[in-house]
Amino acid sequence: MRRREVMAGLAAAALPLTARAQQPGRVYRLGFLSAGFSDNPVVRSLPSIAAELSRFGFIEGKNLLIEARYAEGRAARLPELAIEIASTHADVILAVSNPAIHAAKNAAPSTAVVMAFAGEDPVEAGFVASLARPGGNVTGVSLLAAEMDAKRVQLLAQAVPGGRRLVLLATAEQEVSLAQRIANSLNVELVIVRAGNRQDYDEAFATIASSAPAGLVIGSSPVFFRDGAELADRAARLGLPTICEWREMAEQGCLLSFGPRVSTLHRRAAGYVARIFQGANPADLPVEQPTTFEIALNLRSAKALGVTIPLVLQAQADEVIE
Repeated sequence: MRRREVMAGLAAAALPLTARAQQPGRVYRLGFLSAGFSDNPVVRSLPSIAAELSRFGFIEGKNLLIEARYAEGRAARLPELAIEIASTHADVILAVSNPAIHAAKNAAPSTAVVMAFAGEDPVEAGFVASLARPGGNVTGVSLLAAEMDAKRVQLLAQAVPGGRRLVLLATAEQEVSLAQRIANSLNVELVIVRAGNRQDYDEAFATIASSAPAGLVIGSSPVFFRDGAELADRAARLGLPTICEWREMAEQGCLLSFGPRVSTLHRRAAGYVARIFQGANPADLPVEQPTTFEIALNLRSAKALGVTIPLVLQAQADEVIE
């Protein structure tokens, strides 16, 4: 399917794909800190990043050691896990999600931290001085999560024309003001339902059902990514079309997805790690934001829900799952 840029963003200059000569006999140490899950069957971040690093000459088990810690969806564990990683004297810490970045930055203030990925504005979060010149020990990839959630509200409203109420399933800390503004501009009521983990889903979906919405926006979250199939199934039982964050979630049953490709983000994050291993200063490496986003459409889900997707939206889809 064709690819199309549907949202503007800032991209740093492309990182080189060729590695400089490695220092003979040196073993490079990478810490990996994630708020997510070690057993996520859908996306395997660390193997993907390790494979990309091998293209730069950093090969796990040869000249690369990786210390990985997962919070398994419990953000309160991240500071302790970050301290564990800092004690390994990692050359770089690759941190997934804003809480993980905070924890890594605090635990290892003199160690380079690569964001993979910051879900919120890294300048507002205090990670970097600016996108163009981070100025400290943190750089990497920022995801524009709030902007993407807002765009998903717009796309789902387009998919269910005439629907005057949508629900956004969000985490406790998720920023939703931009999504609310987009909904208001479309004359759509947006109900916010919060869920932190799987144990919250029964109550969350009872609230969703009582709201009688026309559709469900599943917000950006590693927890929701892990549970994509379950969330799509719960929504389908209520007869609700859904839009999710990643193409993989559309493959699991969401009607639509909107976001960048996970594999592309992994490549970009690995590129930062390689550059820093090779001697680059993170203070001088501009922060990237994705510029290319994809829409995936699951026609099987549309048929099961009895939803007819407007032709204009079908034409925008970069991938159609049949």
